[in-house]
Amino acid sequence: MATAINAKQLKELMDSEKGVLILDIRASSAYEKWHIEGKHAITMNLQHIKVKELGSAVIDLIPRDQTVVAVCEKGIVANQTASILENLGYDVVYLSGGMQEWSDFYETIAVYCNDSIQLYQIIRPAKGCLSYLIVSGNEAVVVDPSRHIGIYQDLATKLNVSIRHVIDTHLHADHISGGRALADVSGAEYWIPEEEMKGSLREYSSLKDRRIFCFGNGNLELISIKTPGHTISSMCLLLDGAFLLSGDTLFVNGIGRPDLKGRAEEMSGILFQTVTKILNPLKDELMILPGHFSRISEINGHGFIGESFAHIKHKTDLLNVQNKKEFICSILSRLGETPPNFDLITKINQGKYEANPNEQIELEIGPNLCSVESK
Repeated sequence: MATAINAKQLKELMDSEKGVLILDIRASSAYEKWHIEGKHAITMNLQHIKVKELGSAVIDLIPRDQTVVAVCEKGIVANQTASILENLGYDVVYLSGGMQEWSDFYETIAVYCNDSIQLYQIIRPAKGCLSYLIVSGNEAVVVDPSRHIGIYQDLATKLNVSIRHVIDTHLHADHISGGRALADVSGAEYWIPEEEMKGSLREYSSLKDRRIFCFGNGNLELISIKTPGHTISSMCLLLDGAFLLSGDTLFVNGIGRPDLKGRAEEMSGILFQTVTKILNPLKDELMILPGHFSRISEINGHGFIGESFAHIKHKTDLLNVQNKKEFICSILSRLGETPPNFDLITKINQGKYEANPNEQIELEIGPNLCSVESK
């Protein structure tokens, strides 16, 4: 019988120098839309039925010089595939919960720590979602939390801090926010731009432009900056003048797509104003920490997703377009597939629809599609 591994063990294999071969046995269409990537991982797509038909001839397709991890949707068929390969002499395991388990995996990276501040990035590799926990003294702020709120509770407990504020930089469309739920269980105040929550019965505090958050030792400055374009009231958060938590406004390799409410041209014009009037005047040395990433290559040498504004500006052509019409045309020409289920997910995040746990899992399967990437 083949051995099962969990998502954490898979991540460790992908990070190891030895590397790993991921055999994704899902349908080609599913694989092309969304599959696992890793630092030292090679991924190939070959369906279970093909592996079974080939028998020993599969050796010509799947190399035997690396550990193989079989992956399917939920781990059931991958177990069978791994058993076939094991009988052929492969060093093989399978991901126990499949892509569903990988979708729910997180890791925490320390971005910056000194005597007055600790800044952590919580990475959800499968979705490309990034959230943050900022610590000052014995208090913390959580920014853009995903729905698995235990991740943030456990980290706060480990650091011996209380969560005082929970902030959503905008109304998320690609994943279910844990903001309101985390605030409820931690006794924190929940913040989100008011314009994003029209018609919502959910309790929240209105996140406005230039709101200063005081917490912890009191010598930490966290300021909200309105940066509309991705959504009508998207916010960034400036931390101590050194870090910009940019939500879905600015990414390491692009900017936030403006079309999810069906007003692509109008919102592209608003985004142009944000780029030229708010983003471009930023200091070159400011560290940009986005709300999403698209590919494994965006992880820097320190293990987190973030780059100086100078670096991002140099490689992001859309930040250097000075003509509004040209900017809008460039944006519209690059818009790809919209995030799956985005309309229902926004309703959930506004508190207008309650999804059961199984529905939440299904709604979130797949990659994030929130950016307009650089050429």
